[in-house]
Amino acid sequence: MPLALSPYADEARDELLTLWGLALPLDAITVDTLESRVLLDENFDPDTFLLARSDGMLVGFVLGVQAKRLPLGNADPAGDRCWITALGVHPGAQLDIVGDRLLKEVETRFKALGKRECRISGYPPGYFTPGIDVRAYSSLLKFLRAHGYADFHEALSMDAPIVLFTVPEKTVEIQGKLLSEGIEIRPYRRTDLVQFMEFLEKTMPSDWVRVERRNLRRISEGGFRAEQVMVVTHQDGIIGYCQFEGSHFGPFGVSEAYQGRGIGTVLLARTLERMRHEGHHDAWVLWTDDLAAKVYGKFGFKETRRFALLKKTLS
Repeated sequence: MPLALSPYADEARDELLTLWGLALPLDAITVDTLESRVLLDENFDPDTFLLARSDGMLVGFVLGVQAKRLPLGNADPAGDRCWITALGVHPGAQLDIVGDRLLKEVETRFKALGKRECRISGYPPGYFTPGIDVRAYSSLLKFLRAHGYADFHEALSMDAPIVLFTVPEKTVEIQGKLLSEGIEIRPYRRTDLVQFMEFLEKTMPSDWVRVERRNLRRISEGGFRAEQVMVVTHQDGIIGYCQFEGSHFGPFGVSEAYQGRGIGTVLLARTLERMRHEGHHDAWVLWTDDLAAKVYGKFGFKETRRFALLKKTLS
C-alpha cells in the first residue's frame, strides 16, 4: 500500500476527527478538545503530528509532542523526552504497515531533535488517557511492544455513583481526631493563595502545579470557584489538598510526612460530599494506581479502564 505522510494541516480537521473516532472509539474527541489540548498547546508542532494517506484517503495519524516552547519540569528533567499521545489507524487498513511507517517517521524526527526517550502517553499538559487501554486496544498494545516499547507503569480509571453519598461515621471520627491534633480539612480560601502555591511547588508534580495555577487564575475570571478545592492545614501551613472540576475528581495529594494518618480518606470523602451538594450524580478519576484504588474503593469507586504506560530508548 503506497503511503504518503504529511504534517497536520487544518484542511484535514474533519477527516481526522472522523478517523480518530473509528480508530480509537473509546477516546473519540471533539473539535473543542482538538483545539484546547493539541493545537493550542504551547508545545504543539505539526511536524510531529503526522497524517498518513493511501490513494488520498486518510488512514492513520500519530500525535507526537516534545518541550518545544514550554519546559515540563520534573516530567522532563533532562529535556530529552518526547511523547506519543495518540496513534490511530483506520480499521480497514493494516496496523502493521500504516502504524509502522508513522511510528518510524515520528521517532526519526524526534531523534533529529535530540530526544532520547519516547513515552506513550502521559504528556503532562495535554494527554487524553494515561497510556494504552489494555483491554480496548490490545492489538495496538501488542504492536507497540513489538516495536520496542516496554511497560514501565500501570494506571487505572475509576468511577463511582455519588447521588446517595454521605460521609461515613468512621471518617467523621478520623476527622475529629485529626482536628484534635491541629490538622484541619476545610475549603480553600482566596487568602491561602501564596501559601498554597508554595506548598504545591515544594511537594507536588510540576503538572499539578500548572493545573492548579490555571484554576486559581480562573477564580478571578469566574470560570472556577474556591469551593472546588479542599485544603489540609497544620500549624498554619498547608499539607494537602484535593479539587474537582465538574464530575472529575482530582488531583489529590498529601505531604509525604503526613501520609498514613487518614488525611487522604477525609479529603476524599469531604470532596465527594461537596460534589454531591453541587448536584453531581457521579465522580470519576482518570489516573490512579492500585494502592490508591483501595482508598477509592471504600467510597464506591470501581475500576473502569486499565492502561499500560510504555517507553522506548531512541537509539
